Amino acid sequence: MSSLIQAVEDGEWSRSADVALEEARRIFDAESARRSGADGKAGIYLAAITALIPVLTSLLPNLWGSEIHLVLGSLSLVTFGVSVAYLVGAGWWAFKTIGVATSHTISPYDIAMSWKTDDPEQGLAKRLAKAVITNYDGVNEKVLFIKLTHAYLLRSFFCFVALLLIQASWPIAASIVEVVIEHSKWSEKLSSLIKCL
Repeated sequence: MSSLIQAVEDGEWSRSADVALEEARRIFDAESARRSGADGKAGIYLAAITALIPVLTSLLPNLWGSEIHLVLGSLSLVTFGVSVAYLVGAGWWAFKTIGVATSHTISPYDIAMSWKTDDPEQGLAKRLAKAVITNYDGVNEKVLFIKLTHAYLLRSFFCFVALLLIQASWPIAASIVEVVIEHSKWSEKLSSLIKCL
């Protein structure tokens, strides 16, 4: 970042200072929009996670009990646990996203100091560009955190889909296994009957 700041400082933008100032403003606004977009998404994700927690805890008593098969209960609890772990991870990354971070901007002082130079537009463009460069790490970190939040939420969603598939397909799978077992017992009886004859 120091080399970028030095390149801005050494740059000669006086020939088209108004264009440089306009581009610096555009880049500064784009970086501010990236930061606020990440914060906004994190708020939405936190609201969704907060709404999901009570729903998920209400499912827990139905996953284990004396009338539930041991294999079904074990699979359901493991899948539920992994899904909740991913959901908690998503919440953690969302909280890290909305955490207060340092943000650099220009102030009225910077404007006043720019107008004390021979080329105020160039000075202001350089100050804006340096503020953008200084903010890169913080904005990129927020964007990374929101991407991790999204990835964890997606994994949690797929785990819950797997849980629902396990719950829905268990009666069918259990019936198929019973038929196969009955069929194998019938074929054993038939083969023993053929041997007797």
